[in-house]
Amino acid sequence: MSIGTAIMLSILAGFAYWTRRFLGDWFLDRPIVVAPITGLIMGDFHLGLIVGGTLELIFMGATDIGGSVPPNYNIGSILGAAFAISSGQGISTAVLIAVPAALLGSFAELLAKTVSVFFIHAADRMADDGNYKGIARMLHLGNLVHFLADAIPTFIALTLGANAVKAIMNDIPHWLQNGITATGDLLPALGFALLLSTLASPAMFPFYFIGFLLAAYTKMGVLGVAVMALLVAIVLQSRKPDDDHFDAETEIAATATTGHGGVLDKKDLRLLWLRSFGLQSAFSFDRMQAIGFAWAMTPLLRKIYRNQPQEFSLALKRHLMFINTNPWVSGPIFAMTADLEIRKALGEQDIEEQAIQGLKSGLMGPLAGVGDSMFQGTLRPVVAGVMAGLALQGNPLAPFLFIAIVNAVHIFVSWYTFKKGFDMGDQFLGVLASGRIRKVMEGATMTGLMAVGALTATWLTVSTPLTYHVQKATVSLQTMLDGIMPDILPLAATMLVFWLVRRRFNTTRIMLGMIVVGLVLGSFNIIK
Repeated sequence: MSIGTAIMLSILAGFAYWTRRFLGDWFLDRPIVVAPITGLIMGDFHLGLIVGGTLELIFMGATDIGGSVPPNYNIGSILGAAFAISSGQGISTAVLIAVPAALLGSFAELLAKTVSVFFIHAADRMADDGNYKGIARMLHLGNLVHFLADAIPTFIALTLGANAVKAIMNDIPHWLQNGITATGDLLPALGFALLLSTLASPAMFPFYFIGFLLAAYTKMGVLGVAVMALLVAIVLQSRKPDDDHFDAETEIAATATTGHGGVLDKKDLRLLWLRSFGLQSAFSFDRMQAIGFAWAMTPLLRKIYRNQPQEFSLALKRHLMFINTNPWVSGPIFAMTADLEIRKALGEQDIEEQAIQGLKSGLMGPLAGVGDSMFQGTLRPVVAGVMAGLALQGNPLAPFLFIAIVNAVHIFVSWYTFKKGFDMGDQFLGVLASGRIRKVMEGATMTGLMAVGALTATWLTVSTPLTYHVQKATVSLQTMLDGIMPDILPLAATMLVFWLVRRRFNTTRIMLGMIVVGLVLGSFNIIK
């Protein structure tokens, strides 16, 4: 592999991760996106597409929520696709490289989030002097660290490991390659189990089996089951009455009101909304999205406190405090916080710093729950599962459709919730606490569970070639199992891993255990 190609792929790795931080998480670092781009750069888009679909299923349940550090599927996917193409060994190489690379790559993200702690504390000192430009520099430096955290390990691995990987793959015996292939087929069970762990409750769990049985017996496919699931959810949830009441978690923020004193014009609102996409910038372990929130609020704070430098400094400091929510639905927090800041700047005596902090604290948890369950737990896996199927069929539109669909929803939801936050004020809190939101979340959960069930039956290709003899007849064990229930082995594998996840076994250890089991059972031709 040439140095030029390694540099291009390293920039791809860094940029894809950087977009998660500065552009509001567009899912550009998912395997279904970066692996085909890797293939395009290296001259084999088709293999990159197949690798992307395969690895998307394996890393289906890996998602960056809160301060979690999942396997670095961005680095793993780029290295897996690159080495699969350069070695000429195909999918087996991609799986062999991508999984351990993703596990090791998580240390790069740990390092970036740790280093960003220093930037947030430097921003504190700059806020004392009202140095908003210095805070912006800390934000961009933190984002640069996150960019380099993926770019540098990718470059090192590509330049040092290409020839070694090719030599190793050429020397791997056939029986071990069978084990590697079986491991790749088995690993999506972990992704599906992690999704189940996020979505499933005792009342909702049957929807997973409904989706599985539909796909297993009718071969309807993931898209068909997902559409049916959405229709079922709409019918069931429309029959439930709304339960409109405030709960204790959001009453703390009930001091917000509609309007913004005529201080802001449309240009100010658009700027605040656009800057809200940088919420996850310089993400650190101690205060998470704090510096991104302060940076987004800075133009508004400068405008309303332009003649009050001390108040401007205090406002910067209070918005450098801890915050963590789903970036797609952060708009109401920005809108209602802006309203309180404007009222404070206009001299309303009842608006104190504690009220502003209370609003942010009261909203960030419920909105994170809504956003994570509906988008990270439902929309992204459903769309990714459908597009992974298209990718495995060689459809070149798969990565483009994935980006277009999820981000069309992203842009709409971000702007709609932001605008509603300004238009509705404290009425938005009533909607958030009401049964209407819970009905939407339950409907999304039903849809997600049925889609995951369909994914299990459709794309978890675990079977056994074992046979046994009865008198002179040879009986296939797989045929016997299919007579009991189609795709019973994929279901059993997913349920076993789900049980381990729910018993709080370490995810990395589960993955390593699955690799060992897959290698052993595949090498001895027990599963295929």
